[in-house]
Amino acid sequence: MIDLTNYPNLNNLANSMGGVRKAALNKKLLENADNTWRRFSQEEVVRLEQEVKFAKPVMKGFVTQTAILYMNNHALFAIPVKDIIWVYVSTTTMKMNFIPYNKVHNLFVVTRDGEVHNIGTANTGGFSKKRPCDPAVAELQSLLSTVRPGIFYGYSDQIASAVHSNPAAVAQEVDMRSGSQPMQQAQPMQQAQPMQQAQPMQQMPPMQ
Repeated sequence: MIDLTNYPNLNNLANSMGGVRKAALNKKLLENADNTWRRFSQEEVVRLEQEVKFAKPVMKGFVTQTAILYMNNHALFAIPVKDIIWVYVSTTTMKMNFIPYNKVHNLFVVTRDGEVHNIGTANTGGFSKKRPCDPAVAELQSLLSTVRPGIFYGYSDQIASAVHSNPAAVAQEVDMRSGSQPMQQAQPMQQAQPMQQAQPMQQMPPMQ
């Protein structure tokens, strides 16, 4: 990971989220966080250092036009906006003696390599019809639409299958929809209906 002491704005944001504690982290978690930072050029990090002064909080993440930043067990992850391909909500109903007692709503961001990042969790009652993550999805779409308009929002079986089998092809499709030149031609796919409820995707666990 970058040395945050060289970037006071990023360091201040990290401290506001509880601070980075490398000594307390498991090695795998630290490696995963470090890998997200390696995807940025030096110029992008410098730009991000300025952007975080105006970062928008969305659930447990902070959003700029360059990255979504979030803390996981005192490890600071940075998701490059240029790599985001899919944003969706997954809802799991918890039951006891077959009676629903809680619903867990998770907001997931998927990147071009198929990695899944959980940037927010909300709970509702077992019989609740509330969709507490939907406003966050709408806000992400609004914030990122000018820099990466091709991102898919909302769950669909078609996108889930495509991302699981060939995330690179989905990334090329999003690149084309966003006006970027893909490395090779990808087959077009329909955009998902926005913000549908979904069951968790066991094939792509969130970053640990």
